[in-house]
Amino acid sequence: MTISDQQLRAFFNRIDVDNSGTLTPTELQRVLLNGDWSPFNLNTIELLFSLFDHDRNDTINFNEFMGLWRYIEDWKRIFSTFDKDNNGTIEIPELVTAMKSFGFNISEQMLKKFVRKYKIFYNVEGRKSMLNDFDYAVSFDNFVQLCVTIKTSADNFRAFDQAGTGWVKINYEQFMEVILKNE
Repeated sequence: MTISDQQLRAFFNRIDVDNSGTLTPTELQRVLLNGDWSPFNLNTIELLFSLFDHDRNDTINFNEFMGLWRYIEDWKRIFSTFDKDNNGTIEIPELVTAMKSFGFNISEQMLKKFVRKYKIFYNVEGRKSMLNDFDYAVSFDNFVQLCVTIKTSADNFRAFDQAGTGWVKINYEQFMEVILKNE
C-alpha cells in the first residue's frame, strides 16, 4: 500500500508529540515496529538518523522523514522477498541468499558473526531469546541494520581495493579512518 504525501504528513504530525516540527530518535522509535510489534532497536534508529538527518541537528524534519519512510518501505519489500516462510524473521539460509543477491559473497560463518553482534536473536519459532547455538534469525530492524553495515563495510573495503583483487594493504592510520567512518 502506497501512502500519499498528505497521509504521511498527518502521520508525521501525530508522531511529533511535542509539535516541534521535527522528530527525535525517541519519537521515531515509538512508531517504527517490527512484524512482531516490537519497537526498532535504538541502534537501528541511530543508523537511520545518520542516514537521513541531513542537517545533523539530531532531529528529523518532515522532508527527511519522507526519505526515511520510503527507505523503510523499500526495505520492507526486500525483507518480505527473503522471508520465504513469512515468519517475520530471516534465518541464516535466507540471509545468505539475500547477501548473494545484493552482490556480497559472505560466508555463512561470517554472517553468523554479524548476526551475533546484534545480541537479540530470534529462534525459529520467532520468540526472542539469547541463544548459544546458531539456530537464530534476524528481525526486520536488525536486517536493515545488518545490510547497511555490510554495505558500508564493503564500500570502505572497495575504496582500498581499487584493483578488485579482494585484498588490501592499509596502514594503522588508514584503518583508524575506516573505523571512524563507521561510528
